[in-house]
Amino acid sequence: MLIALRLNFKTFLNSHIWFPLLAILLRLIPITADFSYFILAGYALLGRQQIIEALFLSWLLSFINAEIAPYVEYASFGRYIIYLACFFSILLRANFAKIDILTLLTVGLGIFFIIHAIYFSQIPKISILKGLSWVLIIMTLLLAWTGMNSSEHEHTKKWITEFLFIIALLSLLLLLLVPGLGYIRSTTNFQGILNHPQVLGLTVAGLSALLIGQLFSQNKSKLLLLIKILICISLIIFSGCRTAGLGLLFATMISVLLFSISRFNRIKSLTQPSINKSFIIIVFFLILLIFIFDTKIYDLIISYMTKAEQVNIDNIATAYKNSREVLYKPMIANIIENPLIGIGFGLASDPQAMNIKYFHGIPISAPIEKGVLPLAILEEVGVYGFIFFMIWVLIIIRRAIADSFASLIVLLTFLLFNLGEAGLFSPNGLGMLYLIVMTSVITKSKLIKKTTITA
Repeated sequence: MLIALRLNFKTFLNSHIWFPLLAILLRLIPITADFSYFILAGYALLGRQQIIEALFLSWLLSFINAEIAPYVEYASFGRYIIYLACFFSILLRANFAKIDILTLLTVGLGIFFIIHAIYFSQIPKISILKGLSWVLIIMTLLLAWTGMNSSEHEHTKKWITEFLFIIALLSLLLLLLVPGLGYIRSTTNFQGILNHPQVLGLTVAGLSALLIGQLFSQNKSKLLLLIKILICISLIIFSGCRTAGLGLLFATMISVLLFSISRFNRIKSLTQPSINKSFIIIVFFLILLIFIFDTKIYDLIISYMTKAEQVNIDNIATAYKNSREVLYKPMIANIIENPLIGIGFGLASDPQAMNIKYFHGIPISAPIEKGVLPLAILEEVGVYGFIFFMIWVLIIIRRAIADSFASLIVLLTFLLFNLGEAGLFSPNGLGMLYLIVMTSVITKSKLIKKTTITA
């Protein structure tokens, strides 16, 4: 009895629960909103798991619905405080003698961006800032994930998945109870508790990939997983984010193809009873939905894919062209003009039109919007930088394939997001979520170790 009480008390005081809740609570109160970032900076000093959680929460605090949380005047500065605290924390714990090739290659890519910024960028300060931010964040993440043991890694990944599902559930409750708060940014696309429909769509699509991975890697609670996936898919449709839906769809299809080709011996696992049950449940629910809603599902999907209420277009390809043309046309023009050296890492296609925020003369924020990442990289760092980037992408895909089907589908989902929402190199934006989840699946294979239980 006494042992049980101690365990419950230990759970009650679990820092992985109460520190995040404290930070979120402070973020919701106007007078303490800025202080919430400093709480996370201190939390990051406690360990590797806390580093990952602090970075995740820094993303969440920056993307909360503006009608729910107050405006934070020094959010950009607060995020950098968290980044530096996380980097300092991992420096105290990292074993640099055991850094793997992927980490070295990733740091090398970041150093390339910085050197390129010094010599070729049209606004060197901005490019250097973004290059440093990216390499600092991804190096911190890689060292934190690889430094954990197998149990810590799985616990942290589970923590992220559960937190993302809480976001999905709260958004669903908002849709059911106070729908007006979820349609502040758009009258037709739902944003939930986050600050933009695009953000909600990409978030729950990424969560869907994590859950689909669990569906094929776990032998229990498959019905519950399926229900969670259906909730996420519903929110993707309500958000109107086609990048999210198409990214998840194509990632699933490509993952099945790549995994089958590269790991032929795993095909047998797809025919085992546990997997077959998953497919049977999925098919049953789809057939049930079709009989219940008939053409309503078809009309809803077509409306979602083409956004027919807003524009008069005939197909998905045209919809993509119409929504992204304004972004990729200027990029193509810059590529033609500067094919070898580019315009500078992290710069907008029109650098002079950028909205740059400074803190005592130091640029701390320069947001840009680019839909197609491969074109963006070619535009910013030229042909040689693009080749370096593609080598890096191929290596992380190979790492995911070597690990599991679950890792591959998650990685490809987030990579494909970058064909419509290029955020991989923007840790101050959606890129933080991209990087946290992607690094979790490309480092997992190195963390599974056999343990010996001694009496």
